[in-house]
Amino acid sequence: MTSRLSELAGCTATVEEFFPLGVNRDQALSCADLGVVSAEKARRDGDSSLGVQLACLLQQAENATGHAQRLLCGRSEQELTARVREGSWSVAKCLEHLALTTQVFLPRIAEIMASTPALTKSRPLRCDTLARVLIRMLEPPYRLRHKALPHLAPRQNHFPSAWKAFLESQEQLAGITRSAVGLAIDTVRIQSPVCSRMSYSVYGALGILSAHQRRHLWQMEQILRLFDRRAA
Repeated sequence: MTSRLSELAGCTATVEEFFPLGVNRDQALSCADLGVVSAEKARRDGDSSLGVQLACLLQQAENATGHAQRLLCGRSEQELTARVREGSWSVAKCLEHLALTTQVFLPRIAEIMASTPALTKSRPLRCDTLARVLIRMLEPPYRLRHKALPHLAPRQNHFPSAWKAFLESQEQLAGITRSAVGLAIDTVRIQSPVCSRMSYSVYGALGILSAHQRRHLWQMEQILRLFDRRAA
C-alpha cells in the first residue's frame, strides 16, 4: 500500500512503516482513510521534507484536534463541565489534563532534541519495547484506569481556559514534531515525566502522547454519549 504520505517523504512505504507503534493492520488502514497529509498541504506549510513516520505523528495530532472539535460542536458549556458521577472528570477536565500532560512532556523532549544527532542514513525510526507496551495500554477502548498524578490532575473545571490550553499544547506538539525531521530521535531517551523509574526514546514519547490523546478523546466521547442517553 502506498499513500500521498509517500509523496511527502519522497519514498514508498508499507502500512507497517506508516504506523510502526503497535497499531494493527486494520487500525492502520482506518487511520489512513481518516486523513493523510496531502502533498499540497505539505508544500503550503513548508513540510515537504517531513518523514513518513513523523508525518503520521503530526497527522495524529491534527486528527486529535479535529476529533475534539467535532465532539464539542453544538454542546453547551454546562454539558462540557458536568460530571456523569461524583468524582469523575468532565470533558473540560479531560482537555485540561491533555494540555497539562503535553506541557510536561515537551520541555524534556525539546531539551534532549537540542543535542540529538542527525540521521546518517535513510531508515525507519524504531519504537523501543517499553514505549510499545505503554502505547498498547493507553489505546482505547481501555480497561485499566490509572489515577492521574497530582501535577497532571486538572485543577479547575472551566471549559474556555481548558480548550485554549489544549489548542496551544497541540500547536506546540506539532512544532516539536516538525523540528524532529532528520534527527535520530529513536536513539536518545528521556526520563518519563510520570514515572521516574522509566525512560523511553523521544520517538516513543511522541507515540505515547498520541495514544494518550486518543485515550481521553474516547473518554470524552463516552461522557457525552451518556449525557445524550440520559436526555433521550
